Amino acid sequence: MPAFPRTPRQKARHYLVLLSLGLLYWGCGWLVQRFFAPHDPFPATIWLPTGIALAAVIRWGSRVWPALLLGALAVHTPILATPLPGALLTALGDTLGPLLGGMLIRRHCSGGLPFYRLGDVFHFLWAGVGLSALISASASMLALAWWPSPDLGDLLQQLLTGWLADAAGTLFFAPPLLFLRLQGRLGPTPARASSLEIGTITGATLLAAALLFLGLEDSHGRYSAVPYLLLIPLMWTAARASLRTAHWLAFGILLLAITGSASGTGVLHGDTAGLALLNAGMMVLSQSVTLLIMGALIAERSSAEERLLRANHSLEEKVAERTAQLAESEARQKQLVDAAPFPLALSRLSDGVITYANDRAERMFKGQLHSTLGLTVHDFYVEPGTRDEVAALLRDKGQVRDHEVRLQDIGGRVFWALISCTLVRSAGALHVITGINDISERKRLEHSLKTANEALRQHLNEIESLQSGLKEQLVRDPLTGVFNRRYLDDTLPRLMAHTLALGKPVALLMLDADHFKRINDTYGHKAGDCVLSTLGARLRDNLRSNDIVCRYGGEEFLIVLPGMSQEHAIGKAEQLCKVVRQWPIEALDHTLNVTVSIGLACSPLHAEDAESLVHAADTALYAAKTAGRDRICVAELPAGLCARHTQAAAATG
Repeated sequence: MPAFPRTPRQKARHYLVLLSLGLLYWGCGWLVQRFFAPHDPFPATIWLPTGIALAAVIRWGSRVWPALLLGALAVHTPILATPLPGALLTALGDTLGPLLGGMLIRRHCSGGLPFYRLGDVFHFLWAGVGLSALISASASMLALAWWPSPDLGDLLQQLLTGWLADAAGTLFFAPPLLFLRLQGRLGPTPARASSLEIGTITGATLLAAALLFLGLEDSHGRYSAVPYLLLIPLMWTAARASLRTAHWLAFGILLLAITGSASGTGVLHGDTAGLALLNAGMMVLSQSVTLLIMGALIAERSSAEERLLRANHSLEEKVAERTAQLAESEARQKQLVDAAPFPLALSRLSDGVITYANDRAERMFKGQLHSTLGLTVHDFYVEPGTRDEVAALLRDKGQVRDHEVRLQDIGGRVFWALISCTLVRSAGALHVITGINDISERKRLEHSLKTANEALRQHLNEIESLQSGLKEQLVRDPLTGVFNRRYLDDTLPRLMAHTLALGKPVALLMLDADHFKRINDTYGHKAGDCVLSTLGARLRDNLRSNDIVCRYGGEEFLIVLPGMSQEHAIGKAEQLCKVVRQWPIEALDHTLNVTVSIGLACSPLHAEDAESLVHAADTALYAAKTAGRDRICVAELPAGLCARHTQAAAATG
């Protein structure tokens, strides 16, 4: 059907197709209602018109929507006696579902049948079966909810049963209808079986299906799983005959199953005719989906085999043509080899015997390379496994390009060479033409360059190590090994900004060694240095890995405790005082008992910037030293913050 009918003949054909399609839709709806929809709790479980609608959209496009809409209305009003508003809503869903699913399949498959590639099959299942059936079933459910006002359970049951009926009808009817399109080649040709084999298998399968679904009585359900064995001849037909034959055979099997279920005979019958049809619908779903997926896999494999056969045939033709050309021009090739401006050698692939070499090759290897001498290419490879490696590459790819090897001449001189090899057939045997280029000088230069690069890299590593050491010295106090004030001034503002942005506190401890001037005056500055060095080490050992210890100046240390509240910071300060107090310090030949005073401030409680926080801790340290040393003092709250705390306490009191 053309997209836009122009001539009277095209218009007449267009309207004839629409009329025929509408009548076929109506007829299938009447058939289902007449024979496959018994009056029991189960509705029609296989709604055939959906398969017709989807096949029509895939075949002719969106121009068939009037026939689908009128056919659906004709089914739902005279046949199903649905009230007009509900019939309109249901008919609209029965039209939109196949129309949307079919157009998605047409766009994805570019006009071809969606059964020959696994991706197309999955697209057909979700768009043509799942989505289309869901839209149609949803419209039926909305129509049911509009009039009798059923409860939610009835609506969901209507949606599920409607979807199963539409999906089963689509899988049952759409594939065989689409295979009626006979123009051109439909897909890959599998390994063909004889007409007698195909006829025997299909006839026997249909006969077995007729016995199972029309003749066999199975009131106890002992043979309920036997119908699924019919998948075996279906898969054989798809692999040995064609997908079209397999789908039409599946159509015949399912038609017998539905007929037997509707008439109450066969292995699928249940306590009611509706239950039997439900069993048949589930068989339609399982058998059709299995055939679609396995058929696509078989078709893809057949297509790959065809391409491989064509490629092999083309390759054999080219090889035969090339072999004939080589046989006719063998003498000419020898002349070309002699005239080549680089060393060339010809050897047999099987045993490596050198059959010919030009003058340049003989000069390179410093001797004659005639085949009468019994020389092989193995005699010129330094590593025995290299020749086997080159031979394996030749058998795998037919040629080797710019492969570096170590060779030796007749006198034993070892040199690096760049070889390129090509397989040719001469006198019924495979030979190797090898071009050789001496690259010893280049390898020597590469080795020199590599050595220079290694020396340069080592020198750069030494420079980087020195730079790293210098950077470390810039931020470390040389006496105590802790960070210096420069590092603190650079790090503390950034650390506080980051921590406050996360809503976490920062605690700051300002620590001072008590009576340190007395130690220097009594025992000397070297003893004082030992005290400071030991004190810095003990502070580091008793803090977390992310805490920062800095020598702030003289005998003062500043400790930054990120994320630590005031209560925990007080506990940490008490621990540090206790550690310093309990463990005397060995300074030269003297054992000294040292205590420390600590001032504590927290952000944002006492300050929100680094300078103010350090000042608060320093003020608290001064208070601790004034109060008698060997103690901890917490900074006082700022005046504004004290007022806020007082107001808050008054409000809560």
